[in-house]
Parts: sequence; structure tokens; C-alpha cells
Amino acid sequence: MRWWRWILVAVLAAIVGFVLMRGLERLVREPAGGEEVSHLVPGAPLRTVQIFFGAKDRVGFVTEERAIADPPSLEKLAEEIVRQLLEGSTEGITGLPPSTRLRAFYIAEDGVAYLDLSSDLLLNWPVGDGLEWVTLGSLVRSLTENIPTLRAVQIMIDGHMVARSPGSIPLDLPLDPEWFGATSVEVMR
Repeated sequence: MRWWRWILVAVLAAIVGFVLMRGLERLVREPAGGEEVSHLVPGAPLRTVQIFFGAKDRVGFVTEERAIADPPSLEKLAEEIVRQLLEGSTEGITGLPPSTRLRAFYIAEDGVAYLDLSSDLLLNWPVGDGLEWVTLGSLVRSLTENIPTLRAVQIMIDGHMVARSPGSIPLDLPLDPEWFGATSVEVMR
């Protein structure tokens, strides 16, 4: 009767081992919080993007050139640009609260991009002289610079149009990149 116990223990150990290995494999493949992570894979196609950050004095912008995995769609490209902005810069500021998430992105036939961000942007809106301008300018300039078909960006929050930012910038119309000036200093990263 003892040999049945040993067989049962071995089978149970094999099942537990299999379950544990599958769980560990998933942990390695899936980043914490279920977020997608962009990885640069050797040999994979790359795209260089210009990311605009506000200058630390909040007058104009600094740009950083970043290499990203070439996304399969414009929506994924926009998602990656927002992720790069949230990642931040050592030379400039973004003003975007780190909890901000891109909910949706699409481009209308007239060249206006609709950028739907999470309510974290409004709840934790950046305050301070010029920071609001820098925040919106970073988004608009980074998107329009890297997606040539865009002529303006309409900011939405949780799927709804918002009349204005908590400060003073109207958000009920698409934001033109020219409103955010052409002054920039290039920074390599």
C-alpha cells in the first residue's frame, strides 16, 4: 500500500510544479498591473520620434529624440508617445500627472486627432505659471510632429469634451500646434 502513496505524492508534486511554472511564466511575460511595455527587440524595426517637453523655465520646449519599436498602427504610436511623455525627461518637464492614461485615440478625416485621456489629468491638473501651457503643448507638439497627417489635437477626458482646463486654456476646440510656438532645443537621449 505504501507504493500508492509515493505515486500519489509524485503525481501531486508534478501537478503543483506544473501550475507554479505556468504562473511564473505568466509573471515574467506580463508586466505588473497588466500594462503593456514597449521593448526594443534586436533586429525589430525601429522608429525615431521627437518628444517635446517644456523647458524648465516654462518658456518654449526641449525635444528629445527617442527610438521606439515601430508600432503597428497610429493608435499604438500615439499610445507610445504619451507613454514617452509620462516617462519624463532630465532636461525638461511634461506636467502630465504620472497616473494619466490614454483611453482612446483616433484621427478624423479632417486631420484632427481625438485624444481621450483619463480623468487623472483633470483631478491632478498641473498648477503653476506656464505649466498648464507646457502640459498641453507637450502633448500636441509631440503628436503632430510624429504623425504628419495631424493638423490639430482635440483633448477629451473620459470620453467627454471639456470646455476648459482648470486654468484658463479652452479645450472645447482642437488645439493647433502653432499655438504652442516653434521654439525648441534638441536634446539627445
